Amino acid sequence: MSTANSRIIAKNAVWSGVEVGFGLIANLFTSIAIARIIGADDLGKARLGSYQYIVLLTTITFSMGTFGLPATTRKYMAEYLNKGNLEVARATYLSTLKLQTYISLIAAAIGLAVVAWLGDPGYFTASVLLVAAIVPRLIASIPSQANNASEAVRRNAAPAVAGVAVTAIVTGVSLYFGWEFVGLSLAAFLGAALECALKLRTVEKWLGHVRRGVVAPELRKRMWTYSGQSIALVLLALIVWDRSDVLILKKMNPDTRQVLFFSVPFSLIERVLMIPTLFGGALGFTMMAQFGRGESRLKEMTVDGGRYALMIALPLLLGMACVSRPLVVLVYGPSYRMMIPTLTLIALLAIPKALVTAPTMLLQTTERQGFLIFWGCVCGVVDIGLDFLLTGKHGANGAAIANGTAQGLAALGIWIYAWRADRLDLKLLDCGRILLSGAIMAAGVIAITRAIPGYPGLILAVLGGAALWLVCLRFTAALKREDVGRFLSIGNQLPAAARPHWRSLIAWLAPSISAS
Repeated sequence: MSTANSRIIAKNAVWSGVEVGFGLIANLFTSIAIARIIGADDLGKARLGSYQYIVLLTTITFSMGTFGLPATTRKYMAEYLNKGNLEVARATYLSTLKLQTYISLIAAAIGLAVVAWLGDPGYFTASVLLVAAIVPRLIASIPSQANNASEAVRRNAAPAVAGVAVTAIVTGVSLYFGWEFVGLSLAAFLGAALECALKLRTVEKWLGHVRRGVVAPELRKRMWTYSGQSIALVLLALIVWDRSDVLILKKMNPDTRQVLFFSVPFSLIERVLMIPTLFGGALGFTMMAQFGRGESRLKEMTVDGGRYALMIALPLLLGMACVSRPLVVLVYGPSYRMMIPTLTLIALLAIPKALVTAPTMLLQTTERQGFLIFWGCVCGVVDIGLDFLLTGKHGANGAAIANGTAQGLAALGIWIYAWRADRLDLKLLDCGRILLSGAIMAAGVIAITRAIPGYPGLILAVLGGAALWLVCLRFTAALKREDVGRFLSIGNQLPAAARPHWRSLIAWLAPSISAS
């Protein structure tokens, strides 16, 4: 990976971190508040589980619309921007934006019809607002990917932060005044509308002056093929990665609370996964741009991306599993004790999911999505089969095992295919050093939580685990020579006052390399 690419990835990862970090913190606190205020008793948990089911259905609709055309926008705009053909890049953007607008309106119309026909009257207004929020969320995905294609993720940060802020504020107000699900749905709609308007404005500022070119028939054919494959992938992702397990769980298990006990930890881990995923996303933007500049270095970028994802995700997910008991009892309340093993399972089994972004980006960048579709079908069958076998008896824990097993199988298959097809040097010894560091950290965190109860134990476990993780990275020599320069590039994106401390940390983690 070249120095220039490292700087771009570092900069985009930092800006993605701003966007994701703000959303993660806001969503974490609002989800806890919702769970404690609305789900304070069994009746509230059942109602909240029913609302989460409605949210899931609208999320599925949104996910289906944010992968086909947006992924195509990012792929081909990146290619033509880096070929210097801005006119075709603008034509690609406007074509996909127009089509996505039509799709969003059709999706909303169908959603409203379904709500009017099959919806629960008690959730009608909330359902309408959730469906309406689909329109700005779908449209916003096009300018968002246009900014990503230009490798300027910073343009998405401010609109996303503004949208999350509005959502969090309206959520807090609705909980305070007792508006419940109508207020929560209104918050989602207002936040999505603001983010959409701001993102459209950012693209117009940097691309609006360019004359619109023509999308050639050959390019249009490639775009349709790529978009169709991307839609197929997202349908499979909804089975393998997303919460389609909830549909079977709701049908197979009569205890409505099990939906909540699965949805809450799943959502929590999904937010934690945003942290390693943001680096994978920044890597993917640069890989697609690199494809426009030339296909060299894609293999190296893939392997390094997987190793860095492991270095970021392992302490987060392993640590979350180790503190699941005090975290659930102290943060969500004693009435959520049944959620402890589910959170532990989901956190541990999500580790492979954090590692799959880099090889997936390699196959998508080189337009080899056929294997992803085939292997997704295989993993989808595994997931559904295990759901039917396990959720009836084991409830949320069964859904966690089914989903996690499918995740692991998918990640393993994709890495093996990329390794064999592209002859990747996987650097397994380096990955082994990271895994050893994680095992030592986990043992220390478990010891702290067992020795010290309550909030002091939870806080000390988090801080002690972080310190132990850094110590282990130093003594296992997990950082390589090329890593030092890349991490220093990340530090250059930090505020000036923080840069010396970051450089000191990197020098401490890799003393022999830093000295040389």
